[in-house]
Amino acid sequence: HTTLTTINNCLTGSFMTLRTKLSLSVCSAVAILIFLSLFLTWQSISQFIINSEEKHFDTRARSVENAVQSSFQEYLAARVRVVVATKQQMKYITIDARNDFLALEKGMPATDLRNRIKNILIKNHADEKSDVNSEYIKLSLKTIGELKEFGLPDMALDAQTLDVKKQSLADILDTLPADGEFSIWPTTPTRKERLLLFFLPVDTNLDNTGLMMDSNRVFVAGLRLISIFNEAETILRNRLEALRQNFDSTPFYDNGILMIRDSAGNTLIKRGSADMELNKYLTPLYAKVKKGTNAVDRLKTENDEYLCHIAWIQPYRWYFVMAAPISILSAPSAILISKLLLVGLAILIFALVCTIFMIMNALRPLKLLRDCTSELAALDPTSSSSLATMERMLPMRLDLDRHDELGDLARSFASMSLELSKNIRASMAAIIVQKRMEGELNAARDIQIGILPDLNNTTPVKGFAVAAFLEPAREVGGDLYDCFTLKDGRKALVIGDVSGKGVPASLFMTMSVTLIRYAMRSGLDPAQALTRVNELLEEHNSGNMFVTLFLAIYSPNTGELIYANGGHCLPYIIGTDKHLRQLESLSGPLVGAMPDVQYQGFSDIIKPGESIFLYTDGLSEAMNSNKELYGDDRIAVCLMDHAAATPAELQKAVFADICAFRGEEPPSDDITMLTMSRYIDEESAR
Repeated sequence: HTTLTTINNCLTGSFMTLRTKLSLSVCSAVAILIFLSLFLTWQSISQFIINSEEKHFDTRARSVENAVQSSFQEYLAARVRVVVATKQQMKYITIDARNDFLALEKGMPATDLRNRIKNILIKNHADEKSDVNSEYIKLSLKTIGELKEFGLPDMALDAQTLDVKKQSLADILDTLPADGEFSIWPTTPTRKERLLLFFLPVDTNLDNTGLMMDSNRVFVAGLRLISIFNEAETILRNRLEALRQNFDSTPFYDNGILMIRDSAGNTLIKRGSADMELNKYLTPLYAKVKKGTNAVDRLKTENDEYLCHIAWIQPYRWYFVMAAPISILSAPSAILISKLLLVGLAILIFALVCTIFMIMNALRPLKLLRDCTSELAALDPTSSSSLATMERMLPMRLDLDRHDELGDLARSFASMSLELSKNIRASMAAIIVQKRMEGELNAARDIQIGILPDLNNTTPVKGFAVAAFLEPAREVGGDLYDCFTLKDGRKALVIGDVSGKGVPASLFMTMSVTLIRYAMRSGLDPAQALTRVNELLEEHNSGNMFVTLFLAIYSPNTGELIYANGGHCLPYIIGTDKHLRQLESLSGPLVGAMPDVQYQGFSDIIKPGESIFLYTDGLSEAMNSNKELYGDDRIAVCLMDHAAATPAELQKAVFADICAFRGEEPPSDDITMLTMSRYIDEESAR
């Protein structure tokens, strides 16, 4: 995460060029991909090697175990084979001796002669060499009584000795069958040897019970058991030697160990130079495998960590031990990752060189485009020569024949420069026209403002004070107001609102003001003046425009107000006690919209200290950002709050309240106010 953040900070640095950013981006992506692949490959290979070695250990252990088991079977078979062959040979020799003895005894009945023949016969048949071993079979002729009393002193066997079946000589001789019997006997305890004996009866004259008598004679053939197992022991030694040679020829780790040891802790075969301190860590595993299972585990010594496999060879009571350092097992993966790192570094360098070359070649059009845009930025767009330079620069200097994204970009910029030049020329022409129109509108505004009287600087007189306010929504507007003195000294008050906005509304407003002044100065009252103005406006109103008008004639001496309202906002009368009322009488519809309309006149009295407040709908329809209207209720509240103010002060207070309500929202319509007050005397008016 830190690396990616650093790369991102570098790539977003303002001091780096696009070429550097692209090169770093490509190289970073390639490097991250390579090293991520190497890391995952190294992990997979390391785990695969460890798993393979564990399987290899298990296979090797089972192979050695099977080989040792096979050798044990051969060893047992050899022992059985030797024992069977030796027993058969002992039996044949003893039977031959008995047959020879009986044949000679029949021809020589003399006792002395028989004893002599017996000794010669025994000597001839004794010490017969066996075909299966290098020892000699001992043959003796004894009576049953002698054997029961003395045993066989020449074989270190006395009468009280018991065989392996816990039988004495007397027990065996009393039930000796005619074809003889084998038994195994221990010798003296100090020698720790065993004898294989064969008892064969010579005489067959038995007593009435069927048992042999003490005078009956028996041939006894004997052989030490250890002498007949030389072949089997030779097989075992040969097998151990074969295992040793197998260990020596088997490829194995230099710092590992292959070992066979017996249960007493003696090492029978060993290969390898592993730390012998490893043995003390193997003790728990010895106890585990002795229960009949193989043990595979990792052991950590002071010098290294080992992968160990131990098997228990039950027939021989041997332990088979295989151990190898983990560092050696993981060495192939380390070598492989080193090679992969070198290859990855070479790929990264190659990718960097190719990327820089390709980016430099690809970004050359961008450099040309940058230079051209810099030159374009320095041109004066108001100059015709600069525009001509702009139109031919990009098509001439950019490579527009490329068929890739940069070619599309170059063609787009060339087309943009042509369109930009055309737009600038058109804009310059439009600006000229706009400036001319602005001048004309300003002149029209000045003319429109000049038509309306400036009432804010008039001096109040007894019974009369007036003020007016106009804020157009555009350069020119459609609202109008007027105040002038008639021939008889009365004051004419006029306020109106033309439909629409802009130049048409201002022209219609100018025409309306002129007609109203003409009608009222001709001696017509407000109702007659509205009727006359409606006829004149409707007669030539092809645009279907109209105006709302409130016309009044005020007498300062009496306070009488004669008025007519043609669809205009209802005026307010503000009393001295903050009492507020409206002139709710309407004389007729909108002015200039319909022909043959007769407007009705009305009258009222403005008491001393009271004021009349006239306004257009731009005041009540002022709107804030929430699309809320200012409304008549807010007008009434503001008027009552400033009932004692002069006309000018009252209008300022109302407009300030509208501005606070409207906020940043631009005006949607013209705002016009006309306020007249009846003062008691000249001093109070001042």
